[in-house]
Amino acid sequence: MAKWMAARNKDECVMLAPSVLSMLIPEKCIKTLPRLGYYFPFLRPFLLGQQLRSLKADLIITELGVQVPKSLNQLLWVCQPRPANFSKKVIQQVATANKVVITSVLLLDQYKKQQFPLPNEVSIVPPVLAPIYETQPLRTPSLYIKIVGSIPSEAVLINLLKAYSLFKRRQQSELQLIFSQDVALRFPAFVKKLNSYKYKSTVVINPVQTPEEEAHQEAGAYALLALDAKEQLDFHYRKASQVQIPLLLFPENQVEDATPVDQLAAQLMRIYKDESYRKEIIITQQSLFSPVNNQTAFNQFLQAAECV
Repeated sequence: MAKWMAARNKDECVMLAPSVLSMLIPEKCIKTLPRLGYYFPFLRPFLLGQQLRSLKADLIITELGVQVPKSLNQLLWVCQPRPANFSKKVIQQVATANKVVITSVLLLDQYKKQQFPLPNEVSIVPPVLAPIYETQPLRTPSLYIKIVGSIPSEAVLINLLKAYSLFKRRQQSELQLIFSQDVALRFPAFVKKLNSYKYKSTVVINPVQTPEEEAHQEAGAYALLALDAKEQLDFHYRKASQVQIPLLLFPENQVEDATPVDQLAAQLMRIYKDESYRKEIIITQQSLFSPVNNQTAFNQFLQAAECV
């Protein structure tokens, strides 16, 4: 393979890696589109196609929905749950693809259950993490739940506090909820409401942290909690597997008489009281996301790309 490229879904940049690349060095692989594409978004598909043709790549690696000139060889990379609004064009794109790379068995099963048309050639390659997670030592967990990933809305945050309140009423515990600084920037009204929250002393909003500080805090958590089930959960699952911390998900739907708030409160209660259940979650995660170093994951991705 002489050279390979990856295009982001918003058509904002192109990543070019030469054939001699043996280490993953993203900062050496980014080539931005002309400024004209930022002022006139409708020109981006044309500018992207123009640049891709000029680079004469043997293979272009993109997420679903990125349309490239038919004369170019394309590999589809699937790293997030299927949205409900996939167009017929995207479904046809996947069905006719030579090969698809998907980030986990869990995600592949989800697409299959939704009867999504996948090609015969599907490779499972784990996502690459920030290198700092590879160097995190295993630690005795501390009594806090770290919120990770994006936050879809203030309503989800309010429901999280309701679940946390149920947990605190049932269990006298010092277990904390810890948010990143992003919650204060995006949801200032929610932060104000915390001032009158009964259990505000055990809800923490971090100051601005470096990636190293963020990773260190996540590695010491009792559990990680993702609030948005529609984002790229495979990255969080692999991260949790790497540092051997259970990842909890905020429930989306009511199950029988249990609302999402009730379900999360029960999950917090169980993982706090039952150490064997906590270990069981970690073992299950590692069976789905085997801990591998970044270079191995990157090499697996290159191997899958070579076979197209």
